Amino acid sequence: MLRELRAEDAEAVAAIIRAADPSRGIDAEEVRSWLDHAALDPEEVRVLEVDGEVVGYVDLLRSEELANVDANGPGHEDALLDWAEARARKGGAEQTRVHVSQHNASLPEALKARGYAPVRTSFEMVIDLDDERPPEPGWPGGIDVRTYRHPQDEQATYEAQEEAFRDSWDYRPSPIEQWREFQLHGRGFDPALWFLACDGDEIAGICLAFPERVGDTDLGWVSILGVRRPWRRRGLGEALLRRAFRDLHARGLRRVGLGVDAESPTGATRLYERAGMRLAVRSETWSKSL
Repeated sequence: MLRELRAEDAEAVAAIIRAADPSRGIDAEEVRSWLDHAALDPEEVRVLEVDGEVVGYVDLLRSEELANVDANGPGHEDALLDWAEARARKGGAEQTRVHVSQHNASLPEALKARGYAPVRTSFEMVIDLDDERPPEPGWPGGIDVRTYRHPQDEQATYEAQEEAFRDSWDYRPSPIEQWREFQLHGRGFDPALWFLACDGDEIAGICLAFPERVGDTDLGWVSILGVRRPWRRRGLGEALLRRAFRDLHARGLRRVGLGVDAESPTGATRLYERAGMRLAVRSETWSKSL
């Protein structure tokens, strides 16, 4: 039986997700937060129950004609994907996509059998910091750096992110409500870890960091790093990243990670390697036309 997610399912769902992909440190607290998540439609979040036991989890997140599917439950992939594809079609989606970590052994075969194909590679990259605090980075001329101020910086920061990522693969605009839910309402949000690089009154680049990756309090996480077009190729992205390293280190963290499109047209992967980061997890995005 596929049914709605309940608070009492949180421990089981977190364990299922971690079993399917150990690189996702999802915990019960995070799962419970999805019950009140403004970006998730409760009708598009389901658990699979067999003989009274929760054995799978699936949700949809829509973006225009695309439905992104998160399906977890080794041995039960077809039941989860059957529901997700039917739900996506009913809502008018023309395409489904599934993000699959290298650690997920069973999902790729299920996707291939259903006509999905891998279309993009992404990396999770990490750096192990020394005990000595990283130095303050050098900044391009004319750039001042400050931390985020809420709520007065909300709109400008959102717009800077949208513009910075307009060159990314298959870019789709995100409404500010969704951005607010994933970033401002993200677990561990601290404005002191959000850095805005400004050229006068304009935001040239942003780095939105968090003191943990959900479920892993030993890993600092850079959720967003972006530089707007007029300020690229000046070392601003690397400076912002190094500032995040420095401030996360001051919080006692010795590992920092982020996710990146492996084929980023802005050369993000090379930037992260220059800053000392290395590949930790490789993932593929699989796609299917409905």
